[in-house]
Amino acid sequence: MEQFALPKADDVKKVAKDFGADIVSIGSIDRWNSAPKENDPRSIMPRCKSVICIGFRIHRGAHRGVREGTYYSGYTFSGFNDINEAAAPFVQRRLASYLEDFGYETIALAHHSNKLADANGSPKLNDDGSYRPKPEVFINYRISAVLCGAGQIGYNRLLLTPQFGPSQRIYFLLTEAELEPDPVLKESLCDGCKLCVRNCPAKALSMTETDDVEIPGICTIHRSALDMGKCAMSHGGGAFSPFAPPEVRAYAENIANGTKTTCADGTPRPSPEEIQKNVGDKVPYAVTARRTWGIPAATCAECQRACLEHLDKRGKLTLKFKHKYGED
Repeated sequence: MEQFALPKADDVKKVAKDFGADIVSIGSIDRWNSAPKENDPRSIMPRCKSVICIGFRIHRGAHRGVREGTYYSGYTFSGFNDINEAAAPFVQRRLASYLEDFGYETIALAHHSNKLADANGSPKLNDDGSYRPKPEVFINYRISAVLCGAGQIGYNRLLLTPQFGPSQRIYFLLTEAELEPDPVLKESLCDGCKLCVRNCPAKALSMTETDDVEIPGICTIHRSALDMGKCAMSHGGGAFSPFAPPEVRAYAENIANGTKTTCADGTPRPSPEEIQKNVGDKVPYAVTARRTWGIPAATCAECQRACLEHLDKRGKLTLKFKHKYGED
């Protein structure tokens, strides 16, 4: 290859898919012009011209064990760990090498870097004396996927792609190469059915309260407000899984049926640390998942499965299966 020649976007996509990515889409850096500095790719790479989103499907078979209550570890491992730790870093590294062989600096954003995003540290000063963002900048993954044209956000706050609906994990590369961008998908696959809300065992999503995001000149993301504490209690803590002791489930239901400040019985809602101590630390499966892989136990995702089943029955996904999702 000729050094400093600009690679074609189609070639970049083909290389990424040959390496193993299921989704590849590209956004031009101007789409982040309204992003706060702590989420702006240029805070990491000032000469960034393109953001590349790569996605990996979560196999539909990995959902079955959770849906049927027979094999939870399949989803925990193949829906999270093997993508985070094996598939994605492999493709990111090879694609970054491909772009740098042309002479364009490229950064692969590590999935787990968000765990360091809140680390303490003093930003270095700019030359004019102004402050930079905190030392660990972390772009918003789902919004960045929208800006790359990979999909749109559903009411359940998940990225919905034409291929896989809500069932993929996404990763990013920043590069100095100015690649032809994909168009932003203006319309979401979401039809506002709110099955995600109805199926959430923790009642973490709201039927009426929204948390919309306006991206000036590009699109408006319409999504439910999220009670992160309730979601974490179920998804990562395993509060409503068959691994939770009865007293843990009862404790969690009291919180789930309450508000952001009070439990269903009228008592003040416990702090996140108290909930972790009384839920996540008392569900053996959740403890083992954190210690073994450093990831949430992933015993829930009912919002994802309800959405997937709905989209599949409506025939909205380009990936077709012999049987509709949810059929026995």
